[in-house]
Amino acid sequence: MNAEGNLQIVATLGPASRRMAGTLRTAGATAFRLNASHMPAEELGRLAAAVRDELPDCALVVDLRGAKMRLGEFAELPVRTDEHYHFTLAGSKGAIPLPHPEVFAAVASGDTLSCDDDRLRFRIVRVTSGAIETISLSDGTLRPRKGVNVVEHPVNLEDLCADDLACIRAAADLRPVAFAFSFMKDGSEAEWVRRRAPGCRVIGKIERREATASAHRAAGAMDELWICRGDLGAQLGPAAMARWVSGYDPRCAPCPVLMAGQVIEHLTQHSTPTRAEVCHLFDLVCRGYAGFVLSDETAIGADPAGAVRSLRNLLTEFRAAG
Repeated sequence: MNAEGNLQIVATLGPASRRMAGTLRTAGATAFRLNASHMPAEELGRLAAAVRDELPDCALVVDLRGAKMRLGEFAELPVRTDEHYHFTLAGSKGAIPLPHPEVFAAVASGDTLSCDDDRLRFRIVRVTSGAIETISLSDGTLRPRKGVNVVEHPVNLEDLCADDLACIRAAADLRPVAFAFSFMKDGSEAEWVRRRAPGCRVIGKIERREATASAHRAAGAMDELWICRGDLGAQLGPAAMARWVSGYDPRCAPCPVLMAGQVIEHLTQHSTPTRAEVCHLFDLVCRGYAGFVLSDETAIGADPAGAVRSLRNLLTEFRAAG
């Protein structure tokens, strides 16, 4: 909760809302999330500075890439089952760029690459120092900058990547600012951020299997936790993700816990949430969540301010009803 004891509403600034911070604040947003995975450090710094100039005391959250791995830039690619596709570090002609040397060092034949929240899977058949040959296990369209993971085992980091270090340098002086670490393993990553941004709050995102097993430890190391159901569902599978979320009690955590991922997803394209979303939202409030993170609803939604306003009004009605 914020200083007034109200539930937090974190609005993601994206293509639909980058110049709407003031409007979203009026609608009820208590903090603004800037997703470093979708913009270079220079652009992120400019956006953060613009928001800070407009709203000098607002809370900013820079969502670092962390251990979240993404594909590089390329033209959308139709994918067909059983066809061969090559992933390369350099993104050579005809190949899919995967700019993560840690992946090439960790995978082997037989492993599976999962892309775009598990919408597409590729079975690895051969690995060299700079190329991974795969066979597609599904049909679909592969798009640039989408997330990629290894299904069978984690790919661990030893420290922050160069892009995240650049983003910290670009935003750390624009306080109050917090840094969220994507694909946290166990909370030890908090120290990596604190060394580079002393005094800034650090948020741990629970998005992978290892983090669910160490959630209490992570809560003790971080200043705040976000339960991110999109990537977590892709990692665990929807049923296992739901089972873990239903068994997790945010009231037992030593730090605030927010829920993220399709909070009121219907508002991305529609003017009202579904009744199922409202019921689930009420249940989350009763269970003790300290707030909610809006992603697509405000980043690419048809009415970002309307989404924030709807969430704020629902939370107000819940409180009034006791």
